This record gives sequence, C-alpha cells and structure tokens, in this order.
Amino acid sequence: MALTGTRAERKQARPREILQAAFEEFSLRGYAATSVEHIADRVGVTKGTIYVYFSSKENLFESMVSELAQPSIDSSFYLSALYRGAAIDTLTAFLRDLYKAMVQDRYMSEISRFLVAEANSFGDLRRKYREAFALPVLATVQAIVEHGCETGEFRGEAADLDPFLLISPLLGLNVARHIDPEFKVATEQFVEQHILFIRYFLEKRGTGR
Repeated sequence: MALTGTRAERKQARPREILQAAFEEFSLRGYAATSVEHIADRVGVTKGTIYVYFSSKENLFESMVSELAQPSIDSSFYLSALYRGAAIDTLTAFLRDLYKAMVQDRYMSEISRFLVAEANSFGDLRRKYREAFALPVLATVQAIVEHGCETGEFRGEAADLDPFLLISPLLGLNVARHIDPEFKVATEQFVEQHILFIRYFLEKRGTGR
C-alpha cells in the first residue's frame, strides 16, 4: 500500500519536475537548441513520458512560462495603501517588490528573457504576459503618481509622465544582466538609487523626507 502511495505521489509531482527541468534546459541552451530528449534526460525519464503530460515542446514551453512565472504583485494592496499614507512610500514599496519579482526571482528574470527572445514565436504567450503582468504594473504606477499629484505631494506635471519611464531602470538592469552574464551591480544599492531618482522628479521641492 505504501508503495502504491509513493508511486501516486511521484506521478502527481512529475509535471512540476518536468517543468523545472525544462526551465533549466531552456535557460542553458535556449528554446531552439533544447530538445525533448534533453529535458527527459534531466528528469531521468523517457521521451515518451514527457509526451504523457505535454503534447509538444511548444506546449511544454508555454506551460513552463505559465506555471513558473507567477509574480507575487497584488496591485490592489498598493492602491489601497494610498489612503493610509504618503504616495511616495507606496511607490517605494511597490518598486522594491517589483525588483524582487522581476530581477531577484530567477524564474521571472529568466522567463522575461525567454519572452523577449521568442517573441515572434509565442505571440499569444507574450500578450498574456503583458495583460496579466505588464499592463497592471504600469497602471499601478500611474495610479500612485496621479494620487500623489492630486494630494499635492507630487508636482502637478508629474501626472503626465509615462509610467514606463519610471520603471525603465529596472527593465534596463534586467536586460543588461542577460546580455552580459559578467555584468555586476549591487542590486539593493541600485534600487535605492532608482528610488532617489524618482523622488527627485516627482516630489515638490522641500517636501522630500
């Protein structure tokens, strides 16, 4: 009976093991150079076992992105925080969490690279990522800035800033690290400098703390 239970547990865990192996192989070789055999070898199963759970390499790649790229960013939390404190504090907390999700989380960082590299091959996947993550992030930044402008905390003209401009240093850091694996930067220090940069442009002079 115990053996049956163990086999059932292994079968239940198998899809996740395959997805994690796929992530490692795609990260190492890229999508085109990775074969289903490479992934099967890493898991220690046959090629046929992979196809029991995933219909094709493309289906496996799409499932890997959908399952492993789950950023823990809840926009509603930050938007509700706007009415409990300063807008700059909310924006600062949001940016720090965004760095954790996009730069420090290995799954999210690598999968962002995959989506850029394979954008032409996986248009639907790219659109899902944009709608589920990128657009809500930009909308949250915009809402925080507009609130700060309405309350007089930020300069009025800040409401016209493109929210993409405010998070572009984060994206640039992510891209730089992927282009040059030897690129080194103290991430925490970079985050704090990014925040200082934003405060300089958003806050009214004499209101910084």
